[in-house]
Amino acid sequence: MAQRTYGSADPWAAAITIPARNEADRVSACLDAAAIALAGRGGIVVTVNGSTDATLDLVRAWFVTTGTSGVVIDDPAPPVGSGVGRARRLAIAAACVRLRQDGTILTTDADSRVAPDWLDANLAELTRADLVCGTVLPEPAEISALPAIISEKGAPEGEYFALTLAVRALLDPVPHDLEPTHINPAGASLAFRMPLYTDVGGIPDIAVREDRVFVEHAESRDWRVRHSSIAQVWTSCRLDGRTGDGMSRALRERIDNKDPVVDEALNPADLTILQARVKGQLRREFAGKPGFGAAWAQALETRPELRSHRMFLSELQTNLPQLRSKLAELQIVPTDGSPTLGGRVLRHFKGIAHETGCSL
Repeated sequence: MAQRTYGSADPWAAAITIPARNEADRVSACLDAAAIALAGRGGIVVTVNGSTDATLDLVRAWFVTTGTSGVVIDDPAPPVGSGVGRARRLAIAAACVRLRQDGTILTTDADSRVAPDWLDANLAELTRADLVCGTVLPEPAEISALPAIISEKGAPEGEYFALTLAVRALLDPVPHDLEPTHINPAGASLAFRMPLYTDVGGIPDIAVREDRVFVEHAESRDWRVRHSSIAQVWTSCRLDGRTGDGMSRALRERIDNKDPVVDEALNPADLTILQARVKGQLRREFAGKPGFGAAWAQALETRPELRSHRMFLSELQTNLPQLRSKLAELQIVPTDGSPTLGGRVLRHFKGIAHETGCSL
């Protein structure tokens, strides 16, 4: 494994970390966007892991040409079973050496483009949270070219997301994660500082789901997690992803499988309500004091009925009217004829789902 540094040796206020494997077609656009967002306030660290194309040469040339401060790690033969989790860990380890004590670590992906105000949006969210999960949007030109069956199968899932968010807002409002929010943590847009990273043991060295596990660990340790709608990233809609999971797999499933699995954040209607009620009750009991995360973890361990259940699309479609009716039961009916609280919340979250690429 080799490592090269570029640019100024001054301490960084922020570090954008990027894993890159066989991303020759996209990595330059990713780096250009990251540099615009960074605006000279830090550096970029790229781990080129197990790549067999020109990614490494392109990344090194980009740093030389632009003069951007950064580090490029060449990890040509990662251990069997490792993957993006290891690549992120290596990048963050190199970044923290250059980072100021109060500096910010951010993660994205080599097939993604961060918004020009991405760093500023994350810094703003970090004034009231400890870990920011940004909104990951599909590349508009790419998603419009995909088969129509993808959006057709995604429509009920999009509404289910909106209903789930509305239920959570009513039964388990989180002070540091109020609307507009979402429930999809992704390594394409995370932001945090080193005390959190160290406390949770870092991003796990696993091939898939490293981002979701990292966020789960942070929540279990009572760090405040914010699902931001203003920290935005556009990511590819390709069907040949670099891992066995993620967006590419989900897209292929919707083309090839008549009854694909839906997002793991979604649960059957009864379970959606039960989890929100229990979490809301626990959150009120702790009232911001330490212990909520551990209490919820214990509840999941001792109460099997609380554990998430991965659904297929057909099961989601069966549960969709049930979740609609259960949300209606939660509505508070005003006496002045104005829209119910449940109705207002649902309309709001349907708007979010639409803006983030879910068809409703």
